[in-house]
Parts: sequence; C-alpha cells; structure tokens
Amino acid sequence: MKAKDEQLPLWTLPNRLCIIRILFIPLIIFFIEREYVAFILFILAGITDGLDGFVARRFQLTSKLGLYLDPIADKLLVSSVLITLTYYHRIPLWITIILVCREFIINGLRSFYALEGITIYPSFTGKLKTTLQIVGISCILLDRNLTNLLGLYVLYAALFFSIYSASNYISAIFRPTKKIELETDLTADPTQSETQK
Repeated sequence: MKAKDEQLPLWTLPNRLCIIRILFIPLIIFFIEREYVAFILFILAGITDGLDGFVARRFQLTSKLGLYLDPIADKLLVSSVLITLTYYHRIPLWITIILVCREFIINGLRSFYALEGITIYPSFTGKLKTTLQIVGISCILLDRNLTNLLGLYVLYAALFFSIYSASNYISAIFRPTKKIELETDLTADPTQSETQK
C-alpha cells in the first residue's frame, strides 16, 4: 500500500472532492437564513462526501492524504454549520459545545498518534454519529418549524453516539497494551476505512 500511495498524484479526484466540500462551507453559512438554499448546498456538500469515498475505492485512488483530509473536511463542514445554527438560536448551545469539542479532542489525539506512526482508523459508531449529524442538520436547515424538532431529536441521537464513540477512542488509546483497536483492526486496508468518520 505504501508503494502504491507514493505513485498516486497528490491531488487525486477524491482529494479534490474533499476540497470542494470545504469550499461549500462559506456558501452555506452565507445563505443560512435562506433555508432551502442552505439545505441544497449542504446536501450537495454531503454528496461529495459519499462520492469521494466511492471514487477512491472504485478506481483504487485511496491515499494517506485522503485518509486524513476526508474526515477533516467533514468535521469542518459539520462544526461550522452547527456553530452558525446555534448563533441563530436554532440549536441549543450545549449540544454544539459537546459535539464540536468532541471533534477537536478526538482529531487532536488522532493527529498526535499519527505523528508517532500509529494510525487510528474510524469506528462504526463514529461513522453512525457523523451520519446522524448530517441528517439532523439537514432537517433543521430544511424548515425552521416543520422539521426543526425532528432534526433536534436526530441530533440528540448523534450526541449519544458521539459520546459513546469518543469513550471508545479514548479508552483504546490509553489501554495498557500499545495496540490500539477501535472496533476495527488497525492492520486492515485503509481503503475500507477512508469514508468512515
């Protein structure tokens, strides 16, 4: 995998899609009060998330850069929209604080161990948490009244899995043994994990 990764160009199509997803962020924030516009932009950003993983696996374009860039793009997208919706009093502040702080803590730990040569692959519950966040935010963006309450309930579920997956990460990291396993084998092919958050 290492030799193959070195042969790939830096900006593969999946990595470009990650950058496009990041570029959607200021547009979504700008149109946040125009509900349907913000909703459509957020959905388009979400499509790039699914598309980059599919392209990476289908055409064997998985790279170490993509392994880190993909979750970073997701965290920036979700955290930015959560903070903006909280500013407009559409999401309780305490929910946003917990969700955003969790992302900074876990990604900080992941980056630290990456410098030590240890790759922490995302878990299933982490992926489920991200999916619930996207669904919940989409509902809140879609309509201020009709689907806002549904979106909040979905975010409550995301909050549960956010705390649960974070506890798994932290307990695995500080386990007495130095082998870190987060509901997945660290020796597994990263192509199976790139799109999981």
